[in-house]
Amino acid sequence: IPTVLTNWAMAAVERSTVDMFLPESNAVASGNGLVGRTVPYQVMPVFAPDDIGEPHGDATFYVAQLPQQEYLLFVGAFGSYKGVDVLMQAYRQLTDPPPLVIIGYNTTEYPVATTDFPAGVHVFKNWPHHAVMEAWRRSMIGLVPSVWAEPFGLVVLEAMATCRPVISSRIGGLTDLVVDGETGLLVTPGDPIALQQAIEHLLADPSLRQRMGEAGKQRVREFQAATVIPRIEGVYRDILKK
Repeated sequence: IPTVLTNWAMAAVERSTVDMFLPESNAVASGNGLVGRTVPYQVMPVFAPDDIGEPHGDATFYVAQLPQQEYLLFVGAFGSYKGVDVLMQAYRQLTDPPPLVIIGYNTTEYPVATTDFPAGVHVFKNWPHHAVMEAWRRSMIGLVPSVWAEPFGLVVLEAMATCRPVISSRIGGLTDLVVDGETGLLVTPGDPIALQQAIEHLLADPSLRQRMGEAGKQRVREFQAATVIPRIEGVYRDILKK
């Protein structure tokens, strides 16, 4: 109790010593009580490498394990907070769906068993980053069904950098990245029916997928190092002038 009370009492003093807060998303700004106050802040996204969409390394061994036909792709921890179980519920309701590829790693935080997934699901664990990016390039739709408020969501940028539309939960920092109806679709987190319908919508319209993928690739430029780093440097320059 003393620790909690002391932190609460000192919060205002601590904040008064900060020249500028740089939350990585609007969700982080809101969650930290920066929005609607006189506290100085600018949303400064986590930046991606300028060559994020370019091939790096030989991924032949990994690519050979992927389905031959186009597939849906999820990349992330095998935890319920990532919406893996929601995704499985949605996938089971699809009629004659394409394969679903899941690439990630086991986690002790709310783990989801990967042994009882429906037919058509391909699970790969602990792939190197360059192989994951190659999997994105061969996919048709990126799926980010998180049920917790992701602070940012770099995986979304990786999908969009390879010209893939993204279906994401409308939660946390993901809403800063996916422009609903333009670079992908936003759905209610934890709602397998909404996710199912969004997948069906994009599967039925290849031209829409292509347009969204191209729009997403253009949007990634806003989050690349060449764009974000000069903004960070500008903040420091302005502060040093004071």
